[in-house]
Amino acid sequence: MSSQVARASLVLLCALLAACAAMGPRLAAPKVTVMEVRVLRLDGTQAVFGATVELMNANSTDVEIQGLDAALTIEDEPVATAALVSPVRVPAGGGATAELSAQAGVDALMRAAATAMRRGAVTPPGHAPTLRYSIAGVALFSDGLRVPFQRGGELGLAGSQGSK
Repeated sequence: MSSQVARASLVLLCALLAACAAMGPRLAAPKVTVMEVRVLRLDGTQAVFGATVELMNANSTDVEIQGLDAALTIEDEPVATAALVSPVRVPAGGGATAELSAQAGVDALMRAAATAMRRGAVTPPGHAPTLRYSIAGVALFSDGLRVPFQRGGELGLAGSQGSK
């Protein structure tokens, strides 16, 4: 009877090892950093925003980002939802950039500007006005890995951006 128990234990151990091997190595979470947020253009009643995100992959295999969803707020006013423009492959041990796009009504920018004025924001003469922004979301990779990200800074209404 003890030889049957030993054989069953050996079979169970082999099955567990095979199951673990089939799962493969666990991927380390890639680093997601928002590099820039900017106003791309104002089209009639629509404001179009762009954001550049840097992706760093420390894994020994390529990873693909399938989606990036983020909420954009300006002066603490929810303005738009930003989404990945197109999927991006990040090489093993390397990096890549991804672009996000968002659209909002100009009325949302006007509400944000009014909020900035209420808080006492002052634009020095000769400088473009700026508004405080924050962007926060989740990057979704092809293996189901979800990586949160966020950043805040100042959005230049003349199309330039600086960070805090």
